[in-house]
Order: sequence, then structure tokens, then C-alpha cells
Amino acid sequence: MKNFNFVKTVKSVFLSIGIFISLIGIALLFVSNFNIGNFLTIFFGLIIVLLVIFWSKLAKSLKTLGIAVLILVTVMTSSLIIYGKNDTATYNENAVIVLGAAVHGTTPSLTLKRRLDKTVEFYKNNTDAVIVVSGGKGAQEDISEAEAMKIYLTEHGVPEKNIIKEEKATSTFANFEYSKQILDEKLGENYTVSFITNEYHIFRAKLCAESAGIENATHYHCNTNLSYLLSGVLRECLAVVKYFIFKR
Repeated sequence: MKNFNFVKTVKSVFLSIGIFISLIGIALLFVSNFNIGNFLTIFFGLIIVLLVIFWSKLAKSLKTLGIAVLILVTVMTSSLIIYGKNDTATYNENAVIVLGAAVHGTTPSLTLKRRLDKTVEFYKNNTDAVIVVSGGKGAQEDISEAEAMKIYLTEHGVPEKNIIKEEKATSTFANFEYSKQILDEKLGENYTVSFITNEYHIFRAKLCAESAGIENATHYHCNTNLSYLLSGVLRECLAVVKYFIFKR
């Protein structure tokens, strides 16, 4: 019986993981709108593959750098997900802002549908809340994200009178900036707000809400489909870094 080779086994496991991650990124290129997160997924997987293949030939400094990058990304992505899963919404808020996501033609993407399903849940617990659906029209979308969201919500039992469209935003900061303008006009100065988005997006969305002047906003998350999670959270890592540089 051959002796168990621990190092060889570990390398094989990480090689398989790297290939699998890259294949997920490639598959997403064909089933979702153009998204830098898909390319980051491919790139992340390739880094793992290349580290495994050329490990013995790499300088110690490159090995250290590669391991440090993998650890940093793992810690950051895990932290974003854990933070986002802790909801603070009370269902007593005067308004809820639903952050837009991709629309395929006129149909909400799976990610957006999950946000909208959470919105329906929120509405059932607070039928008086004003619902602002926020999102402009992207290059690969036939209608605005806000319009697609409104259609979906009304089809799932939310009265049209509760819904207000915000159709200019093309970023998370703009979602809150333009939504605040709408709510200020409709509700005055003293109102409470919750927002709905994916778990990995909650942390930065909270920061953007504060930057836009919405203090003490609560949040309500939806879980991301596993096939899209890595792509989304890798993209979000870059977006968080960008936020701390530009504050939006």
C-alpha cells in the first residue's frame, strides 16, 4: 500500500478548486449581463491554479504574496457575508428602498427577484410603507430596473399606490441620493428608512446611505444564489475599496 502523500493531495484539492472557480466564472459570462465580477471569478480561480502548478518554481516572496492575497480575499468576502446576514429592519419603518440589480431584457434577474421577494415579505409586515424601487436602465436592459421591479411587485400583490419609481440611479450611492430626494418630498424630514439588497452588499450600502444623508437606515437582506455568490462578493470587495477612496 502506497504511503499517503499529504502535500500532493492538498495541491490536487486546491487545483480542483481553482479550476472549478474559473469554470463558474466562464459559465456566468454566458448566462448573465456583462459583469466585472465574472472576470474576477475567472481571475481568482486562475491565481489558485497557477500557484499550485508553479509552486516549486516561485520565489518565496511570490508565494507569500499569493497566500496573503488569498487569505485577504477570503477574510474580506466572509466578513461582508456575515455582516449582511444580520438584519436590523423592524418592519416599522416609514419607507423601504429596494436597490436595483440586473434586468434581462424586461425580466428581473434571479438576484433582483430575490430582493423583490424580500420586499413582498416586508410589505406583508408593513402595508403602510412607501416602497422606492431604485435603478436606472443599463446597456443590456430594455426597461429600467425600477420599472421591472414595479411590475414584479404589483404582480405579487403589492399595490401600485405603495410604489414609487426612481429611474436615474446607476450606482449604490445614487440609489440612496435620488431615493432620499423622493422621500424628502413625500414624507418631509422625520421618517425612518430600511433598505433591501443582497447580504454581501449590505455593508457598503449602509455606508452609501449615510454618505447620501440617510442616517440610521436599517437593512433587510436576501440570500444570493450560490452560483452567483462568488462573482458578486468579489466585485463587492473592489467596490468597498473604491468607496473608502472616493466615499461613494
